[in-house]
Parts: sequence; structure tokens; C-alpha cells
Amino acid sequence: MAIPQPAPPPPPVSTATRLLWTPWTAAKRAVLRRRLGRAVFEKIRGRSFVVWPGVFNPVVFRTGRFLAEFIATSPVLEPAGEGATALDVGTGCGVLGIFAALRGYQVAAVDVVPEAVSCARANAILNRVAVELHQGDLFAPVAGRTFDVVLFSLPKFRGTPTTTFEQSWRSPDVIDRLAAELPAMLNPGGKAYFVLTSHGDCAGMLNGLAQAGLSVERVLWRHFGVETLAVYCASRP
Repeated sequence: MAIPQPAPPPPPVSTATRLLWTPWTAAKRAVLRRRLGRAVFEKIRGRSFVVWPGVFNPVVFRTGRFLAEFIATSPVLEPAGEGATALDVGTGCGVLGIFAALRGYQVAAVDVVPEAVSCARANAILNRVAVELHQGDLFAPVAGRTFDVVLFSLPKFRGTPTTTFEQSWRSPDVIDRLAAELPAMLNPGGKAYFVLTSHGDCAGMLNGLAQAGLSVERVLWRHFGVETLAVYCASRP
């Protein structure tokens, strides 16, 4: 079987636009980063999510919120029928899996960080949805199972994390391992939806998924001043 062509990365931000937005973005980040050292409540589409210290904040870092809003509203996420299943890999505070559950999916969620699993459990209770939560690395806790939908906003930068918090955005090999293992997690006709930032290693993820035999389509993108975020759909050709 021929290897599918990699999908295009998020469109780059022009130099002029980046220079124009950099001062405002720096000031905004300085304010938002104060929220990282304490437990806070964030609002996404009118729903509250508690984010504990050390757990990736989907609002401060934008990628989680961008994909969560897509999951909450896109018609492509309408469940295929009763019993449709979804897996949220690297769940963090649980926002992706919770919005999938609100769409009617039976959701399992995994995170390698125990604090994130506890935070996601609290948010599932807060939002009155059932999410099956597991602590472990990538797909290991759900090995042998397959899903109609897989969702992820995993580390997009390469490097060795030095703190628990850095595990949520930096890894030496998560991109490669996820790309290689993802096809085995999808039901026939199943799809994976994920978000990339133009700041991260987009080529590593997109090339890896193509090498794994998955067809990937960029379905949505948006400029945010200094970066572009894009949602992708991966499926078997």
C-alpha cells in the first residue's frame, strides 16, 4: 500500500503580523501565567473546569480550548449511533473527553500524570458526565481496545521534560510513539482529531502519521497573532 502524503502544516504567520502581535501577546501571557501556580476555574462554552497546579491549562495555552470548542460544536463529531466510543489521550484536566461525553460518546481518558487524572475526574463530576479514567502512558491502559474517535492534544515540542508540568508539552518521543500506535486504536471507519500549533514539531507528527498509513486532513485553522492553530482528522485511507 502506498504511503499517504502528509497533510500541510498550520499556515505560517507572516513576519509583519508576528512583530505586530508580539508585544500584546507577551503582556497577555504575563498575566495568564500567574494562573499556573494555583488552582483556578476556567470557562469554556459556558462550562466550568477546575485546573490544578501542574496540570496543563487549556485556556492559558489555547490549544486545548481550540480543540475542545471544535469537539463541542462540529457536526463531524455527531456520534455514529448509540454506543459510539471515544478515547481522550493525554486528557489533562479532562476537557476534550468531557465535551465528547456531552455529545453522547462513551468516553475513556488516559493521562500519564496522576494529578491530571484526579483533576479530570473532578471535572467529570463537576460537569455531570461519565468518563472512564486511567493513569498510564499513551495507549497502554486501554491496550487491546479500539474506538470510534480518538482525541488528543499531546506534547508538540521535542525535548526532555524537567518537571511534571513540562510533561504536558515537551517530550523526546511521544510524537513518534503516538503516530506509530494510533492506527491500531481506531475502529474500522474510526477517526482521530487533534490540534497542532505552528510553533511545534508539526512535520514530525504529520509525517509520522503518514508513515503509519493514515490519511490526514487539515479541517480547521485559525491565526492567533504569533501562531496558527489547526485541527486535523486522521483516518485509514
